[in-house]
Amino acid sequence: MSTAARQQPVSGAPPRSERSGLGNSLRLVTIGGIDVAVHVSWLVIFGLVTWSLATGYFPQIVPESTATQDWILGGIAALLLFASVLLHELAHSFVAKARGLDVRSITLFIFGGVSNLAGEAKKPGVEFQIAIVGPLTSFVIAAVAFAIAVASEGAPMIGAVATYVAVINGLLGVFNLVPGFPLDGGRVLRSIVWSATGNLRRATELAAGSGQVVAWLMMLWGFWRVLNGDVLAGIWIAAIGWFLQNAAQTSLQQTVLETHLRRLRVADVIRPDSTAASPSTTVAEVIEQFVLPGARRAVPVVDGGRPVGIVTLSDLRDVPLEARESTPVSQIMAGPDALVTVTPVTPLRTAVEALAEGEFDQLPVVDEGRLVGLVTRGDVMRLLQIREALDLDGRDR
Repeated sequence: MSTAARQQPVSGAPPRSERSGLGNSLRLVTIGGIDVAVHVSWLVIFGLVTWSLATGYFPQIVPESTATQDWILGGIAALLLFASVLLHELAHSFVAKARGLDVRSITLFIFGGVSNLAGEAKKPGVEFQIAIVGPLTSFVIAAVAFAIAVASEGAPMIGAVATYVAVINGLLGVFNLVPGFPLDGGRVLRSIVWSATGNLRRATELAAGSGQVVAWLMMLWGFWRVLNGDVLAGIWIAAIGWFLQNAAQTSLQQTVLETHLRRLRVADVIRPDSTAASPSTTVAEVIEQFVLPGARRAVPVVDGGRPVGIVTLSDLRDVPLEARESTPVSQIMAGPDALVTVTPVTPLRTAVEALAEGEFDQLPVVDEGRLVGLVTRGDVMRLLQIREALDLDGRDR
């Protein structure tokens, strides 16, 4: 990620309610500097997989086992399934880190796993390597599990678990190679088209379009299974298709956004405005003088022309009505350690990332230490809509 010529493009610590990228997840462990978490939805699929194996697979494969043993084997197999998914994602993440990308976290959720990367690969060869290593890892796990299954001829329970792990990893590897976004195969396809054409947006449009076709076919297949009485499997297949369709569409929108942002800087969208409160300004004065007249959701706080904090609507709202006349904003503002700022020469993409990560509606723009304006979500979106309408980035397609 590029930096500004004169100073760092984004300065300040994370906002007070720091986001880890893990959502409604429980952080389990850190592996190689990467946070590993489990989303609450994982508990649902873990229970379903355990139940399915304990009541269907193991009673058939190991008929001499008891019901208790079947449930224990089901739980072990389900854990091994998600350990396999974790290894798949770790393979992506370690290759990404080796190629210079920051990996923030891995989250296991109802549809598998996702690696939260801070940015995209800058070269098609790097994207190919990151994408292909996941399915290859699944195939390696399948081969190892198959070897264990063959070697455990006298231990039917071990053989049954190993066989399940081998089959499911083989299927995961094949499914992930389907050439449609956001699957690994879709990223492989995008990297190949990107390398051939030199055009990331066109490659993404092709891979995302392929992904949407795959998604709709899965949803239709799921609907057909429901009509034929296989309700649970049909709903599950359709749900995966729905997830893939949304993910493919989101990936395309993200790439279009990246195309527009690539050449722009904060100076292209800045709203020149040095209006700010002083630390001694009361909450009531901020509301009456800044928030209501300008429909502002946040007001910078400056001391001697230099930003020292920011006060938001939620900060103001939390002050009781009877205390607003006497409470200075210095008592409620996010101070310098929590203040995130940009400069006029900051790449707009960097500013947008800061807005998203901090869930901000605006960021103060500082030039040589002094407040010169704001960059807001609304201003960025309006500029991007105008550029899209005028096809100003059409040459990149």
